[in-house]
Amino acid sequence: MSEDEQKTQVEEEKTEVKEEKEETPLEMYQKAGKVAHEILQTLKDMAKPGVKALDLSEKADAMIAEAGMKPAFPLNIAINNHAAHYTCPWEDDLILQEGDVVKIDVGVHYKGFIADTALTVAFDDVHNDLIKASKEATETAVKVIRVGNYTGKLGDLIENIIEGYGFSTVKDLSGHLLMPYLVHGPKTIPNVSGRKGNLILQDEAYAIETFATTGAGESKPDKTKLYIVRLAEGRFPLRTRAAKDVRNLLDREYHRMPVATRWIYKALGPAKAKMGIRELINVGALYQYHVLSDTSGSFVSQHEHTVYMTEEGPVQTT
Repeated sequence: MSEDEQKTQVEEEKTEVKEEKEETPLEMYQKAGKVAHEILQTLKDMAKPGVKALDLSEKADAMIAEAGMKPAFPLNIAINNHAAHYTCPWEDDLILQEGDVVKIDVGVHYKGFIADTALTVAFDDVHNDLIKASKEATETAVKVIRVGNYTGKLGDLIENIIEGYGFSTVKDLSGHLLMPYLVHGPKTIPNVSGRKGNLILQDEAYAIETFATTGAGESKPDKTKLYIVRLAEGRFPLRTRAAKDVRNLLDREYHRMPVATRWIYKALGPAKAKMGIRELINVGALYQYHVLSDTSGSFVSQHEHTVYMTEEGPVQTT
């Protein structure tokens, strides 16, 4: 074999190896989804009265790291009337109690391809129908979502199912398009009827996320509870080393995705983290996810799956 022929053979072999290793978007969504599903089921089994919420959060963090993946957002543990955005703050002492309705929302990404999935557990039978309402709404929407339809049709279906159980939807929260390194893309799946929504296209991924509530269906932010932040787009002049270190951490380590403030505390120390976060907020460099709650005394349930849209139909990845 001539030298030129040998070179050609080597290049062809390299190309074959590269092609064998190349993963499709669906395969990457499925890898993330498998890990997210395993974490969710583990946390479901762990969630019992007397368990610290921080133990659940740290277990999720550890399982993501062990799988060689990254969090798409911090584990959300929203209890009772809290609907979203509660993740354990630094040294959180929250303990699950008898009578609690606990939403567990997991986000994992593999090379930027996101799995977003959630379920609800309760420690008595009082809230069985509330949990069934969001579970059935999500699972039915997963079955019927199709390329070429508008997301508003899913909103009609979701609200009808939840109201059929005698509950309301949380109107301002919705399912959402997933994009590489972006949890909330520009398209939404409403949880209420009467909206056209967005056109569903092939090769898109969606988080179908429904909420049922005994309350007014509100999602009011609690300005006193900020445990999740995300680095905003753009350049911002920063004065202190603390702020610059926080910015660099959120940019390089977390790809500007949502992070728990406790992760920043752990990486940089509480004093530097507090100072840096405060400056970044003051200059508008942080997007803030305040805890969202429905009416005081109400209970909210949540269920969520990720689907990837193909010509043949949806592929559930979680």
